[in-house]
Amino acid sequence: MLFCRLMPTVFLLSATMLVSPALAAVPEPGHGPLHKGGPVERSGSGHIDSEAYLRGIVAVRMGDDTQAAQAFRTALQADPANTELLRQAFVRNVMAGDPQAVELAHLVEKTPQDRSVVSALVLGNDAAVRGAWADATQYYRRAGEDPMTHLILPLLLAWCEQAQGHADAAIESLLHPQTPLLLPFYTLHAGIIAQVAGQSERAEALFERAQKIMPGEDMLLARSQAAWLWNHGQQEKARATLRKLVEADSILGLAGPALQANISHYPVTSMREGIAHAYVLSAFLLRQQAREQGAEGEGGALNLFQINEAARLMLGFALGMDPTLVDARLMLAEIQDNEQHFTAARETLAHVPPQDPLAIVATLRLAVLETTNDHPEEAIPLLRHLSEQAPGRIVIERALGTALSQTKDWKGAIAAYTRAIDLANAQKMPDWTLLFLRGMAYHEAGDWAAAKADTRAALAYAPDEPLLLNFLGYGMVEQHEDLAEAEKLLRKAHELDVHDAAITDSLGWVRVERGDLAGGIPLLEKAAEQTPEDPEVNYHLGEAYWRMGRKAEAVDQWNVALGLHPSAADEALIRAALQKAGVPAAPAGEQPAAAPASAPASAQPIQEQGKHTP
Repeated sequence: MLFCRLMPTVFLLSATMLVSPALAAVPEPGHGPLHKGGPVERSGSGHIDSEAYLRGIVAVRMGDDTQAAQAFRTALQADPANTELLRQAFVRNVMAGDPQAVELAHLVEKTPQDRSVVSALVLGNDAAVRGAWADATQYYRRAGEDPMTHLILPLLLAWCEQAQGHADAAIESLLHPQTPLLLPFYTLHAGIIAQVAGQSERAEALFERAQKIMPGEDMLLARSQAAWLWNHGQQEKARATLRKLVEADSILGLAGPALQANISHYPVTSMREGIAHAYVLSAFLLRQQAREQGAEGEGGALNLFQINEAARLMLGFALGMDPTLVDARLMLAEIQDNEQHFTAARETLAHVPPQDPLAIVATLRLAVLETTNDHPEEAIPLLRHLSEQAPGRIVIERALGTALSQTKDWKGAIAAYTRAIDLANAQKMPDWTLLFLRGMAYHEAGDWAAAKADTRAALAYAPDEPLLLNFLGYGMVEQHEDLAEAEKLLRKAHELDVHDAAITDSLGWVRVERGDLAGGIPLLEKAAEQTPEDPEVNYHLGEAYWRMGRKAEAVDQWNVALGLHPSAADEALIRAALQKAGVPAAPAGEQPAAAPASAPASAQPIQEQGKHTP
């Protein structure tokens, strides 16, 4: 949504910036000063406030930068000469956006060997906020002593030049980047600088040049160019520019009317806003690096934690320059949610200005966040409001159906999915996933005929989708209808995804139901190894053992299943099986006996659970 989707790896920031002294100060599990014989390196007096320090570490892991900043400042007061602790306090205060980060940056800068890219940027940003542009330039250039700031530094310096009345020099500095593939973004900022400086004709030419070389749709460019066109009497061309932007993204499409209503407003009208957008670009590129290079391993130069820390730092800088910048808030909330910091993500989205054209996108993001974090009751009113505010939107009806499904309001979910399906069909864009979602809701509501019809309709669009094949095949087994066709469907699903435990279980179960115990039990045992905490799989395996005459093992397996918090329907089946065996069932929630050797259990974490009815 924010930038073009065709971002080459060559655009990405170098890893070196991520391991600067300030960013490296926060230890990760198994690494850093906390795991080297003490809480921090004892470069100070040695009088460590361990309680405050540990509070800070816990707060970092919880994603609460505000609490972490306060805790590390408290620890620093007890040992102000501890340079390692100073760096940790500094980083957390920067991440929290706390004004005291500036004071801490000055302390860091007093010792040349402790200076870092981050401290220079913090002081440069502070000078920019105060309008001290010569000082800002000096600090930003100091950050440039680290060559890994090659992407952000030209943009920062260009905006400082503009602020000091040197627009021509600023524009020229951006038109010949060392990395040619950065040219679209630098050209865009050059055009914005020209517009802010009142060089209207030059801005037009630069926007057109950027549009020609941009390898995809870019929101900042589209909004800037549309505003220019509108304010120069080219209203229809301006509207077409925004329509093209929102048509490329169904989520951004929600903001189409509001963007059109604000079409005359330039998204950047000041130097601070320009710098804020430069930081958002840096964060975006860092996240692309995480996606495209899969930087997750401890042994590599980068890991996902460090990349997200650096991206959040850039977004914090952006919001420090422009707290109303919704682009930054949307990206920051996504990172926080990915890191399972739900409260922080919710707080980030709560501060989106309601009058911003992208506020509707932020509301949808918040609703999805609430749903995925098991708060559908909070999401449903938001989604109903959005449905009234922007009627006829597939993405809203889909999200509403999902939230209603979580509350087991199957009738409401079916209605929402039906509206989404009708909209998709009317737009001649049928979507098998919507049919599948409605089919599952029908299944849960007890209408297997409707569920089956939807799943077969979905298979007409996606005949090789294992999820659909498994759902239909397993449902037929549940209903004891045409087991031969069910096995055919499940064999195909298994061939397409041989490692899916739920599909393996389904295929094993249909064989057992057809009397092929010798063929079914190995598959069920394999599924139990892959998902030892799935009560449905354990129930199936117990039933297969019972039919094979391995009754003691069957009882053990059912007791295991009963202790795994099964659904009400599965619990009824398990208790009925134990009653059939003539033995008392273990009370719900009680730790069951370990599974016998003939029912192997894996020590691996659960990967799949309940995928028969996702």
